[in-house]
Amino acid sequence: MEHKQQLELAQVLKLSPTLLQSMGILQMTTLELEEYLQDLALENPVMEETPGARETAWDAFASRVPWLAGERIASGGPAVGEPGRRDREPESLAFFLAEQLDRQGLDQPLLAVCRYLVDLLDDHGRLDPEDLADLTQAGVPEALLEEGVAALQSLDPAGVGARSAGESLALQLKRQPGDHRVALAICEKGLDLLAREQYGALARRLGVPRKQVEAAAQAIRALDPNPVGAWAVQGETEYLRPDAWVAEIDGTLQIFVNQWDLPQFHLSPAYLQMAREDPGGEAADYLRQKIQQARWVLQCVRRRQETLTRCLTALVAAQEDFFRGRTSVPGPLLGRELAETLGLHPSTVSRTLGHKALQCRQGVFPLGWFFGRAVGEGLSPQGVQARIAQLVAEEDSRCPYSDQELMERLQAEGIPVARRTVAKYRQALGLPPSYRRKR
Repeated sequence: MEHKQQLELAQVLKLSPTLLQSMGILQMTTLELEEYLQDLALENPVMEETPGARETAWDAFASRVPWLAGERIASGGPAVGEPGRRDREPESLAFFLAEQLDRQGLDQPLLAVCRYLVDLLDDHGRLDPEDLADLTQAGVPEALLEEGVAALQSLDPAGVGARSAGESLALQLKRQPGDHRVALAICEKGLDLLAREQYGALARRLGVPRKQVEAAAQAIRALDPNPVGAWAVQGETEYLRPDAWVAEIDGTLQIFVNQWDLPQFHLSPAYLQMAREDPGGEAADYLRQKIQQARWVLQCVRRRQETLTRCLTALVAAQEDFFRGRTSVPGPLLGRELAETLGLHPSTVSRTLGHKALQCRQGVFPLGWFFGRAVGEGLSPQGVQARIAQLVAEEDSRCPYSDQELMERLQAEGIPVARRTVAKYRQALGLPPSYRRKR
């Protein structure tokens, strides 16, 4: 066997742990960075927080921006209620149903079953048949369980306690005046064909005229598929804190990177002195490692602020019309174009601006919202969405535009979009399809 040796020249990029740490800090949101710094300070005794620095920085900023009047910086601790106002548990679906059950005068075993069923409801206010089967196997009498389900389904809102989407719609229909036999039959064994608007097939399946099917379909579409949406199960409230602000001060757009939500650290003078006095000791070696770590992290935080400021400055310049209120949506802009303007790699811009939010007079926006490829005559995707919303607002509610008709109108205005793009933008705007908008 013959062995050969060959030399090849290749470029290999190796990332050191410190460089990876720097990149990680760059792409952190403000709240993520705050948590990271707090955790780091717990295991690094050299890092000491400067008291009062957050409030001082916020007050100095907020006093310059009139539309921020009255807002207060989050202190990092638990929220404090208004003075003199009594705290109470926010009303939930379970609380609403429990109040109704207490007024029903049910006997104790049935009331206990109903309360347990309330705890089994999902986010749509429905019961899982498998959970009911488990209760039967656990020894709950089937007759008592059915009575409990019926009692739960008799409560408001109509549709609660259903075991399927079709049963939820049927429960709503049964509380409405009129003859809904065809609609009830569709809810029981025809929702699949209704979803595809196959009225002919649905009429043949039920053995009724097509006109009756169309009338029943109209009645079903007027129902709420999620009747408990107003009481949707909510977890702990999450607060969004912008990573930067843009404000017009004395005619100039100025950028303020969020520093007041970040703890301000400095190196402990006492530990620095200890490291200098005992340069050869084991404790001094430990302190020097921690000092080096702290200095590097604080340097990365400063570099993050500088890079974020640079990127935001270029972003604001590119979208100046929006920030000055001349347009309601930003213009087209690509991350690659911003990177070329700054002389940075596109990945650096992406890490810097990704998953972060900005607040201006118009509201709070994710930074990704300001980027989009041009569509037609220099319109951004947001501009196309705004035009779709305008067309829908101006349409005849008796004959609303289909996605195809919206596409044709946009193309007539020089906006080259496909029908599937129109459908995607319409859904992003929360607008229902044409048959749901018809009145």
